[in-house]
Amino acid sequence: MSTERLDICDLVPVPPVITPGRPEIPFLTSLNEDAADTIRARMTSVAVAGGRTLFEEGDEADALYTLVSGAVGLSTRDPRDGSVRRLTRLSPPDTVGELALLTGEPRSITATALRDTHLLRLSRAAFADLIATHPGTLLYFARILAARLRTAHTGVTLNHAPRSFAVLAATEGCQATAFGERLAQALDAALPGRTGCLSEWPPEADEAWFHRYEQAHDRTVFVAHQIDCPWCQLCLRHADHVLLLAEPGAPPRPGAAAYLASIRSPWIRMDLAVAQPAGARLPRPLHPDVAALPFSLRLQARENHDGDFARLARIASGHARALVLGGGGARGLAHLGVLRALFEAGLDIDLVGGTSMGSILAASVALDWSLDAIETHTVASFGRNPLDDYTLPFHALTRGAKVDAGLAARFGDARVEDLWRPFFCVSSNLSTGTAMVHWAGPLDRAIRASIAIPGLLPPVASADGILVDGGMMNNLPADVMADLDRGPVLAVDVGSDTAFQVMPRQGRGARAFRRFLGISDQLPGIAHLLLRSAMVSSDAQTMAAVTRAAVLLKPALAGVDLRAWSSFETTAELGYRCAREALDSGRLRDWT
Repeated sequence: MSTERLDICDLVPVPPVITPGRPEIPFLTSLNEDAADTIRARMTSVAVAGGRTLFEEGDEADALYTLVSGAVGLSTRDPRDGSVRRLTRLSPPDTVGELALLTGEPRSITATALRDTHLLRLSRAAFADLIATHPGTLLYFARILAARLRTAHTGVTLNHAPRSFAVLAATEGCQATAFGERLAQALDAALPGRTGCLSEWPPEADEAWFHRYEQAHDRTVFVAHQIDCPWCQLCLRHADHVLLLAEPGAPPRPGAAAYLASIRSPWIRMDLAVAQPAGARLPRPLHPDVAALPFSLRLQARENHDGDFARLARIASGHARALVLGGGGARGLAHLGVLRALFEAGLDIDLVGGTSMGSILAASVALDWSLDAIETHTVASFGRNPLDDYTLPFHALTRGAKVDAGLAARFGDARVEDLWRPFFCVSSNLSTGTAMVHWAGPLDRAIRASIAIPGLLPPVASADGILVDGGMMNNLPADVMADLDRGPVLAVDVGSDTAFQVMPRQGRGARAFRRFLGISDQLPGIAHLLLRSAMVSSDAQTMAAVTRAAVLLKPALAGVDLRAWSSFETTAELGYRCAREALDSGRLRDWT
């Protein structure tokens, strides 16, 4: 075979991969040996560096390619907004580029080498001769084209399923090798198979060596100690997932921001792992320039804390347990029972989010509180009505001071972005008419916005607009969590059951006053109406959002009043029974 070399990075001495033996070429398997050898002799060897494009959507079709080593991602660009939709990921011995040759039209997809990749190229003329001489090979191409068309027409973006991880020390002082080894151990504990870990360039290694090494392991962790050095470049060209490693408060290495921005790709996800001291109460904050680096999630890893590394491994590999808790007034206390059932089953939660009352319980989980601490804090804050500091209804029926004080006491100086688990909550922005997802800022203010029931609690004025209860726009944000693409989502709906089936008992004086005003005993009070109104407007959105959840739990709460704060034990028990039944019946199998 002749050899040609395309787009290889000059900074790294990476020779074309020469795979021992005869590379597998699927569309030749139906031919006799002489005919197959004739086609093989017309194929040329091509090496493409990771991150480079093999061909672009709209290019003229000049060849098809068979993968020998590496990986290629196929994608299209949305003509409306220019966003990239990932269609599929190819690995040896898949072929790519045949559709345009068969139709004679320009390329309909973009093919990107996701790591240093070796391919065999068959020119358009040679392909035409193959089809003319051996028309039976069309059956192979018809089958793979049908499968890819089905994928393209589903409209579903390919999930990230990384097998190769790069740990890159983004600040000085990081123990990158030790971190990479701990990550490899955690991946092996979380997933079947064996993980290899490389922290330096072996003297005997060429691209074929790295290919054999990755083939011998189910996953590989590459550890880079510098920015933009030859070994760093190789690590990143082989990586499906990048973990930037940082020390709290330390500035980024010189040139880190520009270099990381230059290698951004829809095919490679970056997270930031922060090495925290073992006894820290809250995660220590990042240097502002590190916080501005292009990463998706901030993942905390305490020294000598196996649970943090296990969580990091599940999140990075796409096998995280994600939990979303919905809003529902006092019905949200059912989340206590759900959490108790999950804790008893030993199911650690990796990512958590919520709306309104659900945001309060979700934040408690993100702070890594014990179940006892969560229950103690929740009962202290919501064991009786927290919405009874009534005032003249200028902004709302209550002053909100009682709620503000309770949130400040509960969450102190914690920030949304600096919790032990990734967390978000949702509020409704009245200025823009959209749902607002809180990923950063003071935790108590974000939650205060998420629970600001219009008319009942004063809204929160922020630089982004006037914020009120998230239940108006998205009461169960399973879609927000699913969009992170980190693993199956468990959503707990406590807000959509029918309300006002059981009216709260009223004292003799209240009933007499209602009769004096001519108000039926069957009509709920204004506080109940406002509370329900904040949720019912998003019921249609909730129905759409829950389709993104792997599992939906819906405790039987129709008989629970929206302001039944003092009935927290009964409400929590309903949540516990619902979760326990789901565990016992196996409904949570896909989530666990």
